Amino acid sequence: MNSFEMYKSLGIEDVPSFYYKRVFTGGVLDARYFDAVDRFSMRFARAMWVYNNVRRGASVLDLGCGEGQLALLRRKGVYIAGVDLSPQLVEIARRNGYDAVCVASLHALPFADHSFDYVVSLDVLGHIAPEEKPEVLKEIKRVLRPRGVTMHGIECLNPTLHVRRDSPNYKDFVNIDGHIGLEEEEITAARFKCLFANVQWEPRYTLCLSCEEIIKQAERYGMRFDEDLLVHLRSLSYKERRAFDLAMGYVFNKVSELNLKLPSNGLYMLLKASDAPLGPFYDEHKDESLLTAERASGRSFCLDRSGAAQFDAGWYAANYLPPVARWMSDRATVHFSAERISKIRMDLTTHLPDLDARPMGLQFRLNGELVCAFSLCRYGWLELEMDVPERISENGRNGKHSLEIRANQTWKPSDYAEVNDDRDLSIAVCNIEVFT
Repeated sequence: MNSFEMYKSLGIEDVPSFYYKRVFTGGVLDARYFDAVDRFSMRFARAMWVYNNVRRGASVLDLGCGEGQLALLRRKGVYIAGVDLSPQLVEIARRNGYDAVCVASLHALPFADHSFDYVVSLDVLGHIAPEEKPEVLKEIKRVLRPRGVTMHGIECLNPTLHVRRDSPNYKDFVNIDGHIGLEEEEITAARFKCLFANVQWEPRYTLCLSCEEIIKQAERYGMRFDEDLLVHLRSLSYKERRAFDLAMGYVFNKVSELNLKLPSNGLYMLLKASDAPLGPFYDEHKDESLLTAERASGRSFCLDRSGAAQFDAGWYAANYLPPVARWMSDRATVHFSAERISKIRMDLTTHLPDLDARPMGLQFRLNGELVCAFSLCRYGWLELEMDVPERISENGRNGKHSLEIRANQTWKPSDYAEVNDDRDLSIAVCNIEVFT
């Protein structure tokens, strides 16, 4: 029985939609807007493992690319292609900066032999039926260049937590995340050893999990945690959860830096394989200088990076994987101080569904007066530059100004996918640059 037949037998008729609802976050993942501090976040831990092991200027194929979390590799000048079953996710990955994306099966990748320096996946192999994995691994090797490296973050089978295929509760188990291909770590490693001369693997997530993942593992899979910890985590605000994830991610990164060996927990493993000798398992091509680079601004300053700028309650962190960009609701204001302002520029985007049918009306007001208004009718990043009339600039009292943005529509991510995100969002804005 292949994967699609297995899903169908479990009542999942539309597999791409099934995964779209579980993966979609409305993520703004374009590498240009990555906040350097998020290299410590648990939500970026697996992506950072890949990022730190890929050399500059290489070519990478991302299997099951989702919304495009590995767009971060563009900071290294990497050519990145992605494939996924969901047309919606493929389109979002394209918007987030992937060089090439397509809907394709992992059993028949639409690329020539020896096309990529790296072939990677995160949370994919646990969703492939065991009977099909040999075929998928052969495809990986086919499109990998000689001496190329394949890297994977793989969900594993924990017999004490996970339901096996012959269990009467298997349907309910699969409907949580779609795991039809979980196998024990040693079995997974052995599959790669059949095709590659050199294989390294390490169990991870023994010590560190994100706030969301701890709650999910406890509530959906029955993993044991102290009840008072769970009560505390459930009560955390959006910003407090992000702080928790940063602390966990910092420890996760230190484990990698110190090359500590962790005991297996039967949940997750990282794996590297190649026919060539492998380098260090962690940080083989680490270069954090590219994550902290900022655009030169001349006689200007960027409100996103100014501790003096005050963003009101109309703004949100970007998403579950927040870069510098902030989402806003239907109205949001940022307060700042500056001398005479000549112009303001910013980058903005939206994920409002059906934008072509119902464009979003936007207004930009400085010190209470309209500076710019237009209808946003296309996806992708828009660079907006507004000249500021002298009379409006002079309306700021004692050099203090307020920039307000208004939108005539919002949407909730939770209305379109199974995500715990009921924020009312309109546009994401970043690189708000003020010229004096």
